[in-house]
Formats: sequence, structure tokens, C-alpha cells
Amino acid sequence: MIEPGHAQALAERLHEGACERDGTPLLRHVERVARAVTGDARVVAWLHEVFEWSEITDQQLIQEGVSEDELGAIRLLTRTSGPDDDAYFAYMDLIARAPGGSGSLAREVKLADLEDRQLHPSARDDRWLPPYTRALSLLRGAIEEGSSR
Repeated sequence: MIEPGHAQALAERLHEGACERDGTPLLRHVERVARAVTGDARVVAWLHEVFEWSEITDQQLIQEGVSEDELGAIRLLTRTSGPDDDAYFAYMDLIARAPGGSGSLAREVKLADLEDRQLHPSARDDRWLPPYTRALSLLRGAIEEGSSR
């Protein structure tokens, strides 16, 4: 199993020089998300942007020591849809309903990710911003529902 420090070093290597559209280094966001989660989710938090910002493969992450649940969570957190509210909410619903350890890890990291994005929004070239407030509400509701079962 990969240690959070190794995940951090891997994220730093994979995101070296990567900047968001406003010029802010991507690692600032990744670091804030990693600080906001518990130890169990910290590996996923460090790596939650790797499939969107690098060319690393599932197999390479496994070779680095990423567990099946961690890899599943990272995959769940990888958004492939374009700038569209309906597609974004379908993606959020997938995370909200994902079963098992992968789902639990993904929800914890996505909650921290959304909270950070509310404080530090990253506008896209097309100026679309995901509806963070509604997404947070959906995710918090799913977490509360899951904890009351």
C-alpha cells in the first residue's frame, strides 16, 4: 500500500509545472485538498487530479503501490464530461452513490475538493464554472444518508 508521503512525491512529480487557467500552480489545490482529509483518504487526495493532468496509467499507479480501492476512487473522481450542468450532476451522482471503499474515499476527497473550489474557483476557457454549491449539497446529502443506514 502506498504511503501518503509517496503519493505526495508522485503528485509533485506528475503535476510539476502544471498551472490552472489563472496561472496558479495546480499543486496548491491538490495540497489544500490533501490537508483537508483524513489519513485514509490522503493518498487519493494527493492523486485525485492525475488522470486529468498527466499521462499516468492505472497500471503505473498500481506499480507505485496504489490499492484497488484507492485506484477506484481516483477513477471515480476523474471527470470526463464537458462544460454542462447535467453531465456534471450525473458525474456527482456517480460519486454520491458509489459503493464500497472506493466510493467512501471518493466522497471524502470530492467534498474537500468542492469546498476548496468554492474558495478558489478555477474558470475554464469557456467560462463555465461547475455549480459547486448544488454539488456540495448533493454530496453532503449522500454522505448523511449513508451514515444513517
